[in-house]
Amino acid sequence: MLKFLLIAPYRGMKDLLEDIPAAPGYEVHAEVGDLQQGVSIAGTAEQQGYDVIISRGGTAQLIRSQVSIPVIEITVNGYDILRSLTLVKGYRGTIGIIGFPNIVDGVGTIAELLDIQVMTFIIHHEHEAEAAVNKAKELGVDLVIGDVVTVAVAEHSGVRAILITSGREALQESLLQAEQTVKRREAETRQIVLMKSIFDSLKQGIVCVDSGQNVILCNEQAGYQLGVTVPIAANTKWHELIAGISTPIMAYADASRTEDRAEGAVRLDRTAVRNRSDPFQVQESDPQENLILVIEHSLAEHGTIYELHNSRSIEGLERRARRIREDRLSPPKCRFQQFVQTDYMNEAYMDKAKRWSKQLYPILIIGEPGTGKKTLAQALHNDSPYQSGPFVLFDAGTYAIDQQDQQLFGRLDQEGTCLLRRAESGTLHIHRIEQLSLPVQRKLAATLQASHAALINEDRPPFRFIASTSADLAHKVNQGEFDMQLLVQLQIYSLHLPPLRSVLADLDHIVFWYLAEMNRALGSQVLGIKPDALNRMTTYEWPGNFAELQQVLKLIVETCEGSFITLQQLQPVMDSLISKLGSATNDSLAQLIGTTRTLEEIEGDIIRFVLEQEGFNQSATAKRLGMNRTTLWRKLSQ
Repeated sequence: MLKFLLIAPYRGMKDLLEDIPAAPGYEVHAEVGDLQQGVSIAGTAEQQGYDVIISRGGTAQLIRSQVSIPVIEITVNGYDILRSLTLVKGYRGTIGIIGFPNIVDGVGTIAELLDIQVMTFIIHHEHEAEAAVNKAKELGVDLVIGDVVTVAVAEHSGVRAILITSGREALQESLLQAEQTVKRREAETRQIVLMKSIFDSLKQGIVCVDSGQNVILCNEQAGYQLGVTVPIAANTKWHELIAGISTPIMAYADASRTEDRAEGAVRLDRTAVRNRSDPFQVQESDPQENLILVIEHSLAEHGTIYELHNSRSIEGLERRARRIREDRLSPPKCRFQQFVQTDYMNEAYMDKAKRWSKQLYPILIIGEPGTGKKTLAQALHNDSPYQSGPFVLFDAGTYAIDQQDQQLFGRLDQEGTCLLRRAESGTLHIHRIEQLSLPVQRKLAATLQASHAALINEDRPPFRFIASTSADLAHKVNQGEFDMQLLVQLQIYSLHLPPLRSVLADLDHIVFWYLAEMNRALGSQVLGIKPDALNRMTTYEWPGNFAELQQVLKLIVETCEGSFITLQQLQPVMDSLISKLGSATNDSLAQLIGTTRTLEEIEGDIIRFVLEQEGFNQSATAKRLGMNRTTLWRKLSQ
């Protein structure tokens, strides 16, 4: 239960609070006290565990400077001022308003609107009230409007006075504001606790300092590395903190601050300072020597964050990053002979793919997910004039739109790190190219156009380009979702990979080669599959295509005890697949039909889906849909 304390500058405010119904979630108590008396009450309330203090005017301002808990100020609103001015409307004497700026400004504005002549006297401290009243008397004021202090001083000086009182509306507003303030503070506290737990869970030390190099945050790992407790570190200067440890330090600082840090390093006599753009070379240090690597992140006028790493952990990170970089940029292993030949992917198909791999023009690979688009792209690279260069894969579907341009083309200050530069003398493969944003598509089209110009001039383009997609790019162009110029450059050399369901007649041949590969990779001894189990596999649609078939076979091979895969072993796996397919089919059907789509729109999607299944063969598509090619062409053009 939240506890609020109202410190009322006059008795009537406390009585008014008692008439306001209590709200769930908090309880409100009230005390009467103005200015210094109110400050004394507030100090006691903070010790008693109150969550918020509510007061008014100068009293609220004084309390706020003396306590650490939130102080809500009851504002003097229009209702309060109107009530006070209504009392003096028609008064024949001279009226003066004396008080703090927040009261005087409001009364003066409304008095002007009501055509009530008043004189204003602003005070900033309670001690100024007496001088303001005396000045008002000298100017002929015989009625004073103000707060508690002003009214008391005026009456003591023999001047009539009217107190500006706060009404029910102002009190209710302050209670609501108090509740919101506490909830916001609780949320901030939870966030601070969460952030602290995150900092403490990090394997590297984190130290934050302000602009004066005073430590304001230190996580437990940093305390351990520096040999101090977190509370002690939080009350220490940064240079004193690192001066107290015996472990050598290698500091990487911002380029603009390297000289300053170097001067500090000379004083420490154990710290080497390098520009943060320099390469890390910690792995060359003595393996027996423990070294703390300090990486500086400047926050400009807000201070600095220091990352603290032990040299051995940095070496591990470097090795991991190097492996990732090498895996990403090294030539891939897939080659044409890894494809299982079928009636569709026959020798003629492979011959065409191999001829095109020798070409320098862009190649587009089209096929459903799981048909082997990435594998074919690698094979094309490894059989191309660029095979000795890197193979750079960019999956457009894994990057946010605002990151795509930076990843492919780089920032102006870091052009050398972009993928187009990394792919030089090699191959750039953009997977799911349809998910590139239109501005990036247009930029890519311009880049490929420049490569085409190089070909015309019999120059070799800087890199080989391969794109892959499972979408109908021509349809996306019609929908305004794909750049026409980019499609024109890609569609000249396009390879279509068939879905598995279209080559089920060759399933036994495909399974044989997959099992042979798995026996080699897994050390298994599975020789084949029983006929009834193979027939069961042909009744499934295989929406995940060849990749899904490989996963199913791998799952069974890993647990297979005999030499042949049996129906008994296969059946549970197939049942699970069919169950998932049924659920997905229902969802896909609901998505296809929608709630507002026309029959013509639904028919168009069905035609394009079948066209993809048939490898974009219009004759086969028309035959399957029971229409002639002219009708199919007309419907595709709608």
